[in-house]
Amino acid sequence: MYNLKFSSLLLVGDIEEKYFFEKYFKKVELVYSNKEALKVFNKNIFSVIFLSCDTLDDDVFEICWKIRKSNHNIALALLTNSIDIDKLKKALPLHLSGCIERPVKKESVEEVLKFVDRELDFIYKNVIHLKNGYYFNKDKKILYNNLYNEVKLTKNELRLLIILIKSKDRFIAGEQIEHELWEDDSLEVDCVNRLKNLIYHLRKKLPKDSIINNYRLGYKLSCF
Repeated sequence: MYNLKFSSLLLVGDIEEKYFFEKYFKKVELVYSNKEALKVFNKNIFSVIFLSCDTLDDDVFEICWKIRKSNHNIALALLTNSIDIDKLKKALPLHLSGCIERPVKKESVEEVLKFVDRELDFIYKNVIHLKNGYYFNKDKKILYNNLYNEVKLTKNELRLLIILIKSKDRFIAGEQIEHELWEDDSLEVDCVNRLKNLIYHLRKKLPKDSIINNYRLGYKLSCF
């Protein structure tokens, strides 16, 4: 279950369940009701949400619909004290990854987590994982830090990051980067210092040692 260790889980449950799921996920945020989960979800970025069928203060399926309407690219599952077939039928259109019966047990949980992992595999096709939990969404062209917050980039910082990502873990010559960034200007104007300045500012927004330079070979993005 490779994808889980890069993923954040928003869990409606208790502290023991939080400790249990921390063995699988990179980060687990615990809340105590589905309504609270919806509020937290609207303010943060999560890859996976486990809602509870056992809270009395709200309709779990209504919350599911609101989350799905807001974000289709998220893995959703339910936690419940007892499996109710009628409830599960109601949940079918929600495209859930599964239903986990309480108390949580390793064998049954890992069956559901396999489906969650497959879901994440599809979601993460357009995500590049960087150092220290940072990642870049290629579709949205957004950089996120290890707290799942967007890192604001200038237009040229974004273009430079995309160039480095395309050749990640291998060096790309400074002259080639200059030409891709500034095209014909790079042939007429000395852009060496211009590139160094841009790399300096991008480095400040990435984890330490993300951009490596070699005098002869150029620059490369190190993702691990």
